[in-house]
Amino acid sequence: MHIARQRYNTYCIMLEKSVSSSTDNQLSKEDYLIMRAKQALPSDIYAAKSWLITAKSLFPHSAKVQFEAYRIEKLSKNVKEAAKCFSEIFQNFPDDRDIWKEIETITTCLRLEQCDSEAEFLCQMFQHIPQDLQHRLLVMTADHSEDTMEHCKLLLLLLRKFPQTIATHGPRLVETLLTAEKHSHPGRAVNGFRRLLACDALPLLGGAVVELNARLSLRLLCKAVEFYLAYIQQPQDTQIQNPWDRLFQIVELIGKKLGWELSSLFAMPWNRETYSDRLQQYAIAHSTGLCDEPIVRQLLMCTIVVLLRILNEHNGLISNEETTYCLVEAFGEGVYSSAESKLKKRKRDDNAGVIITSDSDYNGSGLAVAVKLWDLLHSSDYLQREITKLNQQLRLDNWLNLFLTDLAVYKGLHHEVLARLTEGGNLASNLRSASTCFFLKDYKSMLDYIILVVNSLPTASGKVSHNLTVPSMRHLHYLTLARFPILQYCCRLLLLAIKENFSLPGNIGDLAIGHALVLMQIDWPQEASTLTTVTERILNRGNFSYPLFQGYIICVDILEELTYLWTEHGGGVSLDITSGTGIIQNRRITTRGADKGVREELKQAMRRQAARDGIDPLDELLQKFIINEQGAILHSLIIQ
Repeated sequence: MHIARQRYNTYCIMLEKSVSSSTDNQLSKEDYLIMRAKQALPSDIYAAKSWLITAKSLFPHSAKVQFEAYRIEKLSKNVKEAAKCFSEIFQNFPDDRDIWKEIETITTCLRLEQCDSEAEFLCQMFQHIPQDLQHRLLVMTADHSEDTMEHCKLLLLLLRKFPQTIATHGPRLVETLLTAEKHSHPGRAVNGFRRLLACDALPLLGGAVVELNARLSLRLLCKAVEFYLAYIQQPQDTQIQNPWDRLFQIVELIGKKLGWELSSLFAMPWNRETYSDRLQQYAIAHSTGLCDEPIVRQLLMCTIVVLLRILNEHNGLISNEETTYCLVEAFGEGVYSSAESKLKKRKRDDNAGVIITSDSDYNGSGLAVAVKLWDLLHSSDYLQREITKLNQQLRLDNWLNLFLTDLAVYKGLHHEVLARLTEGGNLASNLRSASTCFFLKDYKSMLDYIILVVNSLPTASGKVSHNLTVPSMRHLHYLTLARFPILQYCCRLLLLAIKENFSLPGNIGDLAIGHALVLMQIDWPQEASTLTTVTERILNRGNFSYPLFQGYIICVDILEELTYLWTEHGGGVSLDITSGTGIIQNRRITTRGADKGVREELKQAMRRQAARDGIDPLDELLQKFIINEQGAILHSLIIQ
């Protein structure tokens, strides 16, 4: 600047000589000085500044001159001098068009999460503007904005820069956002105004000393909950990081303003068991007040938010890009009858003894916790009425539909499960319907659903499960939606239904035994005990006839066991297994006695069957059996 001052005297002398030239070129003295400053800037910044010092001395009230001085300081990356020039312009010429364009640029840069070099410079320059001018600039800019969204963003910027103004401008911002959303986006939870409210305004207001009446606080909390739930289910292009943590922060802050005892819970690190236990403890401690609105409102809002986070976490574990699981009723050791009548004798909240398994590391514990919280929300008539209202207000059906079906499965309410699945029709729905019909002993409907399932098997093969039967009265299993697990489960349903026929005499018994031999192949050797039961029945009868044998039985172990029964050491059983595959063919070939041709025919038949083991895809064979022989299968089921 000292060099510029020295040159100033020289340029003052030159100025007199230049005036006439500027007049000849029809330029005002003011514009001429600005022009010379611009011309000098690329080669000699000190010359440019000297021209502007001259101009400011001659024209101290010229906005154009001062703005050009600001521009040169900005181009020079001189933060402090640029801030000084900008402050002077803003104070002296607050209505100048050029300064307002610059103000808009600065405020835009202040809101950016990532800045380029120019935006970074403007943000640094803003920090060097006196704070009273910063405050005044932001207020005036917000008031100056005709666009409501822009106005709200500028107010938010003001509140962040000057937290002491939250009590003054915060309620005004909230009202503006609510009104703008009502007129611009009725019925849409995810929109720009609601996003500003939930993600930006409420955290600021919640953490400041601002008086909000209880009714407005609850309204704002509901709007934030509705926004985050809708966003989580349908993420938008612009991502919100950690939406659950942000929602919990709002519950904590607004809950604190409402004087909620449970608000402190939401400041704790997330753990579903910890949160669930605390909610249960609160309900027990206030059990006599579950008809009081303040207690019920607090318990209701806090519990539903925790419940939905648990369900979101749970759903992510049972359905992902790689694998999807489906909750079905599985099998307790030796217990295959419907548990519904027994459950009705229990209290509805007694879910003891339910074991949940899967073929992954996740054991469905999230579902068990969610059931406890759901029961908590229905622990009084008042709570039940209020949860119904909240469900409608927050539009929770998409969140709860799958859970409520799983809940009915969990509690063994089979008729309710079927009622909820009637609107389904996809693979999982048909599979669950088949499962439910089995436990209701409606075997004809079960078979109908199994046919639908087997006709729409996934292409992914998967692996058979070793967890379908456990020592338990109630056993639920997260079945992998892949070919082998689904076929295994369907075969198990059919096998268990057919085994009820084993006590019946005559050819129907043989048909049931033959079907059982086919169906147990996918579970081999898990069904070894069933084969023992089957062979004992065949041995006691002394004969066995199954026309579908050659078409569907290829398991070497089963073939060896039947071959042994046919030998004299094994009991000399008469086997009719080499006839055609049609069920109505009655040609009988006995293997007892000295008929060498027949003996050789049976040996060759067994060898051919054994050679197919490991060659013929078992899933395709069983799929073909269930679809093509459904009439024969139905014939062997007990239809009540």
